[in-house]
Amino acid sequence: NNFAPRVGIAWKPFDKTVVRAGYGINYNTGAYETIAQQLAFQPPFDIAETNIQPSPGALTLQNGFPTPAAGLITNNFAIDPNYRMGYVQIRNLDIQQQLRSTLIMNVDYTGTKGTDLNNLVSPNGGLAGIRIANAQAFTWQTSQAYSSANAGSVRLRKRLQKGVSIGGTYTFSKSMDDASSIGGGGSVVAQNPFDIGAERGLSAFDQRHKFTADYLWELPFGHDKYWLSAKTPWRAIFGDWEWSGDWSLASGMPLTPRVLGDFTDVSRGTNGTIRADVVPAQPFTVANPSIGEWFNTAAFTAPPTGQYGDARRNSIEGPGSLLFDMAFTKLFPLGEMRMLELRASASNIFNHPQFAAIDTTVNSPTFGRVIEAAPMRTIQMTARFRF
Repeated sequence: NNFAPRVGIAWKPFDKTVVRAGYGINYNTGAYETIAQQLAFQPPFDIAETNIQPSPGALTLQNGFPTPAAGLITNNFAIDPNYRMGYVQIRNLDIQQQLRSTLIMNVDYTGTKGTDLNNLVSPNGGLAGIRIANAQAFTWQTSQAYSSANAGSVRLRKRLQKGVSIGGTYTFSKSMDDASSIGGGGSVVAQNPFDIGAERGLSAFDQRHKFTADYLWELPFGHDKYWLSAKTPWRAIFGDWEWSGDWSLASGMPLTPRVLGDFTDVSRGTNGTIRADVVPAQPFTVANPSIGEWFNTAAFTAPPTGQYGDARRNSIEGPGSLLFDMAFTKLFPLGEMRMLELRASASNIFNHPQFAAIDTTVNSPTFGRVIEAAPMRTIQMTARFRF
C-alpha cells in the first residue's frame, strides 16, 4: 500500500508560452514516530501517578506511591487499531508567459486534498463524566480528518538586466479541515469526540492574502560599470555596491475562541478543547484593532456548565504581517579568482511591530489583547572571502 505516484507534463503551445501540470501523493510518514513515543511513556513501559493531598500532612514519602486499584487502567493514550497513514493529493497547473526578453509572468493554481489525517479525541470523557469506569480519561488517536485547500498566484519576474532585477508574487488561498495535522498548526483534541464534523473550519495555517517581492540593484559604479570604472580611490570607496531586499505583506492566520480550566474538559484529561459560545448579533471584528482589543470580545462568552461551545474552530482572524528586509553589499575584486564581500543586512529594517499571539481564552484577564510580538529589527554584518 502507500502507493505514491508522481506525474508531470510540460507543454509549449506557443513560442513564448509554457504550460506545466503535475499531480502527486504524499504520505505523512512521521506520524508513526509520534505514536511510538506516546505509547512508550505509559504502562507497561512507563508508569506515572497523580496523588492528591486531601488534608495538610496527608501526603508523605511513606505513602507517596500507593498501590493502584485492581483492574484500573491508567494509560492516557490509545491508537485506533484501524489507523491509516494520512496522505495528501497535490495537483498543480502553471502557465508561464514571456512578456519581454527579461520579463516573465506565471499564473499558477495549486490544490490539495488531505485524507485520513490525524485527529485526536477524548472518548472516555463526555458531558456526563467518565464513560468507562475502570479507565481514566485518555486521548484516542485516529485517522478520520480531512482537508481541502486551493491557492491561486500571479508571479512577475524581471531578470537581471543592466544591474537591476525585481520580482513579486501575490497568492490568494483558502484552506479548510477538521484537524490541521498536515501543513502546520498541529492537531488539537476535538471538542466533542462524537461529532468530528463540528470541527470543520479554517485550517490553522490558512492565510487568505500574501504578497512577497524581492529586488537587486547593482549600483552603476565600479568595475565594468558606467561610472568610476577607472582604478581610483573613488572607485575603491563608492564602487561595486549592491542594494537588495525583500518585503512581505500577508493577512493573519485564524485563531479559536476557547475556555481554559472547564471542569468537564479537565475531568476527561484535556484542557482548552471547549470552545466559546457566540453571542448573537455581535460582530467578531472591531473597526480599529489595537493592542488592547484586537477583536470584539463581546462576541464570545463561556458556554453553560456541561455544554459544548458553538463557536466555530479558527473563527477569529489573527494579526497580519508587514515585513521589510534590506541589505547592502560591498565587493572588493582581488584579481580574477578572488573577491572579498562585505555585507550588512537588516531584518525588519523599519522596526514595524509584528504581533505574534492574541489571547483568545474567554476566561482570561487578557482576553482579546495582544500578548506576544515577534522579534524587532536585527542587523547582521558578514564578511566572505571567495577564492
